[in-house]
Amino acid sequence: MTDPAAELPPAELRRHFIVAIGASAGGLEALSSLIAHLPTDLNVPYVILQHLSPTYRSMLAQLLGRETAMVVREIEDGMVPEPNAIYTTPPNRNLEFRDDRFLLIAPAQEVLPKPSVNTFLYSLAEARGEGVIGVVLSGTGSDGASGLRAVKASGGLTFAQDPSTAKYAGMPQAAIDTDCVDWVLAPADIAREIAGIVRTHGLIQPPHQGQNSPATLKTLLAKVHRYTKVDFSGYKETTVWRRILRRMAANRVASLDEYIALTRKNPDELGQLCKDILISVTSFFRDGEAFVALRRALEERLATKRIGDEVRIWVPGCATGEEVYSIAILLSELLGAGRHDFKIQLFATDIDQAAMNIARRGHYSEASLAGVDPGLVARYFKPHGDTYEISKELREMVVFARQNVVQDPPFLRLDLVSCRNLLIYFQNSLQERVLDIFHYALAPAGLLFLGKSESTYQRDNLFDTVHRDQRIFRRRDAPVSKSTVVSLMMDAAPPHRSVVPAKPRTLEERFLSAASSAYVPPSVLINAQMELLHVFGDVSDYLGLPVGRVDFNLLALIRKELRTEVQTLVHQAQHKRAAVYGRQHDHDKSPGAFRIAVHPIPGVEVEPLLLIAFEPVTVPDAARPEHVDLLPGLVTKDLEDELIATREHLQTVIEELETSNEETQALNEEMQASNEELQAANEELQAANEELQSTNEELTTVNEELQIKSAELGDANADLESIQSSVDYAIVVAGEQQRLLRYNDTAARLFGLSPARVGDSLRDVLAGHRLNAVLVSIDEVIRTRRPLERQLTEGGCHYLLRASPRMTAQGDVRGCVLSLLDETPLFEVQRELRDKEQRLMSIMTFSTTLISVKDTSGRYEFVNPRFEQMLRRMTGLGAGDILGKTDQQVFPPEIARTFRERDLDVLRTGEASEIREALPIGGASVHFIALRFPMMSDDGVITAVCTKLVDISRLAGELGSAGR
Repeated sequence: MTDPAAELPPAELRRHFIVAIGASAGGLEALSSLIAHLPTDLNVPYVILQHLSPTYRSMLAQLLGRETAMVVREIEDGMVPEPNAIYTTPPNRNLEFRDDRFLLIAPAQEVLPKPSVNTFLYSLAEARGEGVIGVVLSGTGSDGASGLRAVKASGGLTFAQDPSTAKYAGMPQAAIDTDCVDWVLAPADIAREIAGIVRTHGLIQPPHQGQNSPATLKTLLAKVHRYTKVDFSGYKETTVWRRILRRMAANRVASLDEYIALTRKNPDELGQLCKDILISVTSFFRDGEAFVALRRALEERLATKRIGDEVRIWVPGCATGEEVYSIAILLSELLGAGRHDFKIQLFATDIDQAAMNIARRGHYSEASLAGVDPGLVARYFKPHGDTYEISKELREMVVFARQNVVQDPPFLRLDLVSCRNLLIYFQNSLQERVLDIFHYALAPAGLLFLGKSESTYQRDNLFDTVHRDQRIFRRRDAPVSKSTVVSLMMDAAPPHRSVVPAKPRTLEERFLSAASSAYVPPSVLINAQMELLHVFGDVSDYLGLPVGRVDFNLLALIRKELRTEVQTLVHQAQHKRAAVYGRQHDHDKSPGAFRIAVHPIPGVEVEPLLLIAFEPVTVPDAARPEHVDLLPGLVTKDLEDELIATREHLQTVIEELETSNEETQALNEEMQASNEELQAANEELQAANEELQSTNEELTTVNEELQIKSAELGDANADLESIQSSVDYAIVVAGEQQRLLRYNDTAARLFGLSPARVGDSLRDVLAGHRLNAVLVSIDEVIRTRRPLERQLTEGGCHYLLRASPRMTAQGDVRGCVLSLLDETPLFEVQRELRDKEQRLMSIMTFSTTLISVKDTSGRYEFVNPRFEQMLRRMTGLGAGDILGKTDQQVFPPEIARTFRERDLDVLRTGEASEIREALPIGGASVHFIALRFPMMSDDGVITAVCTKLVDISRLAGELGSAGR
C-alpha cells in the first residue's frame, strides 16, 4: 500500500490525467461511441487495451481513426504518451507504464486475454496515482475489475459501461461488483463526464492551511461522522484532504465551500467520501522478506504450544482479505498435518463492509496471485472460471466481522496481531490508543506485525523489537489495566448526545431539592453495577476520589473500611427487595455515629436503582463511654458485630458465587448448543452457497460461450446466405429422407421453391417437375456415399449436375448437396465451334494447296493431306511422323534452313510474305508459290506460322512451252 499521507506541495496537487480504457468482445462499438464524443482539446492521452487474437493483425487504430480528429497510433516499446493522442496496444503483448513510458512485455504461456487490462492498470495506478482515469467497456470475463480497484485505491477515478448498453456485460458487471466504480454510464456519457472532470479540475483551488481550513475540515468530517458513524477526526489531515480533492474533481466543484454545500443537497456524497477515505489496496504475501521474518517468529511462537492449545490471530483493517489468507497459508505450511491438533482462529475485521464481502467470498483473479508460489496456489486455491477460489479448509479458519479498531472491544489472548499500513493514516494520539489496545489484546509474548512505514515508538515501553527492519515486535509485560483500555476506547468514541439547554426548574423540583438538602441524610444513587448516578448532600466524609484516572464505581470511591459492608448490604437489598441497614459506625472527625442504609427505588425501569444513605444515629450519653478500659464489654460487642458482618458478607459472596456459577454453567450450555446449531447451519449454508455460486458461474460461463457461439453462428449463416445468393447456379441441400433444408435464389426460380416448402420431402416438392430426375442422383449419392457428376438434358436445356454427400463431423451421411449449372449457352457455343471446325477441316482436307502450321519454335502442329503426299514423295514420312518435329528433323539441311529462315522473317516482321520456291520432289524440281503468314492470339501475340504452297509447275511448263 502506498502511503497517501505523504506531504505534497500545492503545485503537485494539480494532476495530469491519463485515461486507460479496457474492452473485449463487443468493445469496438462502445469504443467508437466513446471516442466520437471525446473533445480533442483536453490535453489528455488515451490508452486503449482491446483484447485481440495473438495472430490477428489489428486494424483498431485505423477503425478508431475514422471517429476522431485526434492522432490514433499503435504503441511501440519505450514510447512516451503525448496529449490529445489515442494509443492502441499491439496483439500478443501486455503493456505496463514505467518511468512515464510504455513498456511492451511478451505475455507468459497462459490462457488469458491479451493485452491484460489489469496488468496495465496496476502499473499505471502505481506510477500516476490520483491522475488515472480507468474505464471498462463491453466484454466477457472479469479482466479490468481488480485493476479498477487499484486505480480507486490510489485515488484515481473509475468508470464502467452500463451493462444494459453493453453487447457483452461480463467485464463491466465484474467491475461494478467490486464496489469501486464511481460512474456507471453509457459510452457517450462516459466521454462527456471525463471531459467535465478534466476541465473542472483545472479550476479547483487546493486547500490552504489557514485559520479557516481546519475548522472547515472539522465541520465536513463531523457531517461524515453523523451520516456514516465513522469518525475520521483522528486521521492525518493530508490523507483526508487528498480524498476530498478527489471527490471535488469527481463532482466538478471548485472550492471546499461548494463541496460542503453539495453534501447538504446530496447527503449520499458523504457516504462516497467515507468509502474513498477507507479504500485500501493489499496483496498476497506483500513484502516477501517481511513474511519470511514473520514465518521464523511464528515458528518460535508455535514451538511453545501444546496439542489442544489455541492459536489466535487478529488482522484489523483486513480490506479484501489477501493479508489474512496469506497468514492462514503460512500457518498451514508451518503446522502441516498437525494443524488439526490445535484450535486455530483467525479474526479479520474492517469497517468497510464492501471490502469484507469480497474477502468473505474468497475469489481472486490470476493477476492478484502472480507473485504467489505456484505450489501454494495449487494447494490452497482451486480454479473457478477466470478466478481462483480459496480452499474451504482455509476459509473455515477465518472469521470476518465488522469492527472499529478504536471504538469496539478487541479480541483477547492473541498470539499475533497483524495491522499493516493502517496506523499510517492515524495521527499520533490515535496511534498511541491503538497500540495500547493491541498490547492489552495480545497474550504474554504475543507478536505485533506492522507495515514498513509504521513503528511502536509512541509506546516503546509496551513492546520489544523482534525484527526492526520487517517491523515485528513482541509484547512486553507492562501494567496497562483493562479499565485504562476501556477508558481509551470510550474517549475515542465521541458522545452522540447533543447539548440541550437547561430549562427553568418547576416549583415542585425546587421544593424537592430543598427538602432533600434539609431532611435527607447524605446519600448516593447507584445502578445494579454500583455505578454512581447522583449525589445528595455532602458525602465527602464517606467517599473520596482516588489518585489517577477517575472511576465512578461506588466501591472505588467509598472508604476502604466501609467497602465490604456496602457490598453485603447491596446484595441483601437486591435479593430481599426491601431496605436493609448496617451496623453503627463512629465519625472520625466529628462526634456522633452513623449507619449505612440501602433502599431499593420502586419503579418500572429496566435497570433497578438503589439509594445508599449514610443515616445519623443518636447514642445516649449513658452509653457513650469516656474510657474504653472502663467498659470492656462494649469492645467485645463491637468485635462480635464486626464478626457477624464479616460472616454475612462471606455468606453473601458464597451465594453470589454459587448463583454466578449456575448462571455461567447454564449460559455455557446454551452457548454450546447454540454454537453447534449455528455451526451446523453455517456449514449447510456455506455448502449451499458454494453449490449455488458454482452453478451460477458455470451457467454464466456457458451463457457467455453460447452468446459468442450464437454470434459466430449468425455471422457464418449470413456469410453462407451471401455466398449462396451470389452464385448463378442452383444449390439445393437435402437432409435425411430427402427433406428440403436449404436452397438459393437460383434454385428457387428453377424448381419453384418457397420458404413454406422447407422441411418437405423433395419427392413431393418436385413431383411432376421436368427436372425430377435429380432425385435418382440424390438417392445414388446417399446410397454409395460418393459424389457424382453428370450431364442432364431436359427440354432443350443442358445442365451439369454435381451431387455430394452431406457429412457430419463423425462421418455420417445426413443427406445430399445438389448443384445444377445451366450450360445451355456453353453447349450452343461448343456445338457452333465444332461445326466451324469441321467445315474448316473439310476445306483444308480437300484443298489442292499444301498447308502446314508450325509453332514459334518451328515444330509442326498440322499438315493437310496434300502436304502429306508431298512429304511422302520427298522423305517417305507420313503426317504422324512429322507432327511435333522441326524442319531440321524432317527435310534435308539446305531445305530445312531455307524454311526456317523464311519462318523467322515472318515471326520477326509479323507480316505475311509471298515468294516463289522450287523443291526437289521425286527427282524433279517442283515450283510453288509459298504464302507464309503469322497466326495471332487474342492479345496480339504470334503463336504460330501457317505456310500455304501452291503448285505452279504445270503452269510454269505451259508458259515455257508457249515461250518456245
